[in-house]
Amino acid sequence: MFEPNKLFYMTRAIAEELPVEHQQFIVQYILKHHQQLTDYLQIFEFYIEDDQQWFIQRQEEPERETTIFVELTTARPIERKVWIMDQVDHVMMLFPEDY
Repeated sequence: MFEPNKLFYMTRAIAEELPVEHQQFIVQYILKHHQQLTDYLQIFEFYIEDDQQWFIQRQEEPERETTIFVELTTARPIERKVWIMDQVDHVMMLFPEDY
């Protein structure tokens, strides 16, 4: 799953509402950790702690959860959940409410 050669797509809401720096962070994270991402649905939950950006990445099968600090250079910290779905021939980035 999440092989590095797959194309990434996003919903219009992601393109319009999720800062590009956050989009790029998700893509880089998936490319770097694709071997550990074994569930077709990956959940990225961005949150703010002490005015800094953090996120929790989780999957259900097998259960896995990772918390990571995100160093932002231009974007402001956000509180938002993003789903990443492996769709066999491509990867889709969407908000849960887009599903």
